[in-house]
Amino acid sequence: MERPIFKPIGTAEEALDTPSLVVDISGLNQNIETMHSFFRSRPVGLRPHVSGHGSPAIAHMQIAAGGTVGGIMTATLGQAEVFAATGFDDIFLANLVTVPSKIARLCSLARRVNMTVAADSAANVSDLGEASVEAGVTLKVVVEINTRRDSTGVAPGRPALELANAIAGEEGLYFAGLMTYEGAIWADGDKLVSESKKWIQQVLDTREKVEKAGLDVEILSVGGTHNYEIAGDMDGVTEVAAGSYALMDEAYRTYRPQFVNAARIMSCVTSMPQAGNVITDAGRKAIGGDSGNPGIPTVPGGEVRGLSAEHGGIDLDPSIDHGLSLGDRVWFVPNSIEGCVNLHDYMHVIRNGKLDAIWELGARGRYR
Repeated sequence: MERPIFKPIGTAEEALDTPSLVVDISGLNQNIETMHSFFRSRPVGLRPHVSGHGSPAIAHMQIAAGGTVGGIMTATLGQAEVFAATGFDDIFLANLVTVPSKIARLCSLARRVNMTVAADSAANVSDLGEASVEAGVTLKVVVEINTRRDSTGVAPGRPALELANAIAGEEGLYFAGLMTYEGAIWADGDKLVSESKKWIQQVLDTREKVEKAGLDVEILSVGGTHNYEIAGDMDGVTEVAAGSYALMDEAYRTYRPQFVNAARIMSCVTSMPQAGNVITDAGRKAIGGDSGNPGIPTVPGGEVRGLSAEHGGIDLDPSIDHGLSLGDRVWFVPNSIEGCVNLHDYMHVIRNGKLDAIWELGARGRYR
């Protein structure tokens, strides 16, 4: 855990120590309103995926904004435990739980909150059922379907139907429905529409087969920030799981311009060894870097050359007078917000240029 250096509420943003994860509250509110307003008038509900921020405070804001199914989605069991302890009682774990010790934790959690979990194999279904009976709980299980990605999930159609039947027939389990995450589709316009509908339709076709077999499909979860408008208007979808929209990042923002970059890493200039060469005190340990370089919107014409563990290198356009000096603040927009927030224990909430609150990232590091 990082050693927090807390400044008093009301401190100017630029007076905070660097590097710091800062979140503009007006941008966060704007992003939540943009997403949630779409779902308030539709029968499809939004299920906020909280791994995109790891913050119980933000998750409570999302639920309070309306347009949701009333619950959240997590990526790990550890995240589910954190959010269950902070007031959330409807949690969808969009992952596979296969290790006996983790299945025991899942069953323990199901005693306290409404838990839904994914499965993609008959062996896992059997293990979940056996543990549920032993624990005296009933687990809600959805079939995860592999559509666009070469990842987890059973094939759509008959294989998914067979697994649904296995869940429905397993003592201790309750068949709840179907899910897929088709993966972020880096496109816009007609290509985004056609690609999204193609993959989601495979799940809708599977739903028809499952219902013809006599099983109810209460949950059909698809989509994300990249295609929420498309998924949310397809008949048969019950919920859309989106997470990155709240804080946003450099990668998504390219294709989702209706959202703003609410989260940034504030750094400072520590060295200017040559003309046009700037070094800052924020590197991979503060920003992340596994999915690409961050953006630097406050340095016109500047380009991130690369990140080391502790430093960020920026190349400046020599035709522009940037006026940068040692100690000046530079704000980076992470390429992947999910990876960035997992590097920090706290976020500094900024309102009108001043520190308004410090929120703990309770789910940070909860990989297990």
